[in-house]
Amino acid sequence: MKSLPVTLVLGFAGSGKTSLIKHLSSQTKNTVEHIQSGSQNLSSGCICCSGLKDLKQLINDLLVDKETEKVDTQQLFIEASHETDPIPVIRTIRQHFSPEKIILKEVITVINATKYPPTDAQRYLVTNQIFFADKIVVNYCDQATDYQINKCYKHIRGVKWQPIFNAIRGIIEFNQVFPVPSVLETSTIISFAS
Repeated sequence: MKSLPVTLVLGFAGSGKTSLIKHLSSQTKNTVEHIQSGSQNLSSGCICCSGLKDLKQLINDLLVDKETEKVDTQQLFIEASHETDPIPVIRTIRQHFSPEKIILKEVITVINATKYPPTDAQRYLVTNQIFFADKIVVNYCDQATDYQINKCYKHIRGVKWQPIFNAIRGIIEFNQVFPVPSVLETSTIISFAS
């Protein structure tokens, strides 16, 4: 069995995480399953705190279903909740699953350009979500002023230098390169959004 690639999507409330995941999944013409917090599968909310046990169980269940050919999942998107610290989530994926079974391919942080920086967030969480991201998506560029977009870029570049993509409601602008793995046939989305 080929290892299952995982994309962890971070961002504060209203940043457009779900829209981005739907956009990326639609580019691959996949069947998408969306498991939301509050469902019977997810008894706890934030995956960086009490939800790590649920996350491990959901991934284990998915891997068992994949091995027994109940599902043909080729890509896993994990949508983190509002104030998720990426450190415990990344650690959990890397320490509890062998790379032969599951591999964290990338971390994407979605930022709402019209509401950045979030006023209700702890500063270290904003920094961690940028620092641990492989890519940043600056969303709602159609509603933001040039000043707001430039402020996002300046803050991001002050934390880490990684690719930044502009988006409108989770849709990456057509002139930007945002590769979606071509091997995707079925995507599963596990959402811990609050």
